[in-house]
Amino acid sequence: MSTLAQSIHKTLAFFDAQDFPLTLPEIRNYLVKEPSGLAGSSLSEIKKVLDTQLSNLAARKTGLYFLAGRQELVERRLANYRISLKRFIKIRRYLRPLRYFPYLRAVAVSGSQALSHGEQASDIDLFVITSKDRIWLARALVSFYFQILGQRRHGKHISDRFCLNHYVCEGHELAEDRNLYTAVEYASLIPVLGREQLEEFWRGNSWIGKFLHNPRFQKQNHFFKFEFSALRKVFEAALDFTIAPFLNWLLGLYQKRRIKRREYILVSNSELSFHPGSRGQQILAKFSAKIGG
Repeated sequence: MSTLAQSIHKTLAFFDAQDFPLTLPEIRNYLVKEPSGLAGSSLSEIKKVLDTQLSNLAARKTGLYFLAGRQELVERRLANYRISLKRFIKIRRYLRPLRYFPYLRAVAVSGSQALSHGEQASDIDLFVITSKDRIWLARALVSFYFQILGQRRHGKHISDRFCLNHYVCEGHELAEDRNLYTAVEYASLIPVLGREQLEEFWRGNSWIGKFLHNPRFQKQNHFFKFEFSALRKVFEAALDFTIAPFLNWLLGLYQKRRIKRREYILVSNSELSFHPGSRGQQILAKFSAKIGG
């Protein structure tokens, strides 16, 4: 089996662990990187390998590829795709007001919704980039906004609600939890606000390329046709001149005391990541079992 064939098989196996069949462009976009590298990975080359070297290990139905014997995943993906499309309309409605929020630098959709694979019971994961030294204040404002609207995930209130599980400060390089799962998670981000800041995030976290052969980031999204308002800078100037430094310190003190420290929960003044019971580790374990690792 060629190196490209091994890479394609691992890619299908990784997404099979998430019950997710792939289109040909998606296989190319999330192609798992092999240590020896690849000579080529064009769509035509990938299709040729699928039709020849992997003909007994992979199958195709309605333009979706999956491991042999897993054709039931196709109907599941189509159903989840329809759910996700409707959910994007809600996302646009609730995220548009964030353009006025001070100290936000970028907002992106992540997780299963970013892959258009959210189930009926799924939440909506958001990835947020804040300005430096204001992460606690920014988190408090965003959490309060979704809370008063009854749209923040908490407790047993999960389905169709916003999960605010990852904040990072601008210019911050992610140093922990680097693996194939998180590489795909960040490579599949869908920009809503702050496209330039997200591009800087991708450049600053080049380690993603250690797990994916040639990730193609979605640098533009025409569905979310709004940008940060100029009023945001006015609000920031007023707050910085008055209570923002003290308020950020006070809110940081309060939030640090309330956050329950568990495995896969990261709390610092530059990054807040909440993934208790890490689904990523479960997926990686299933993936390893599928490829005999």
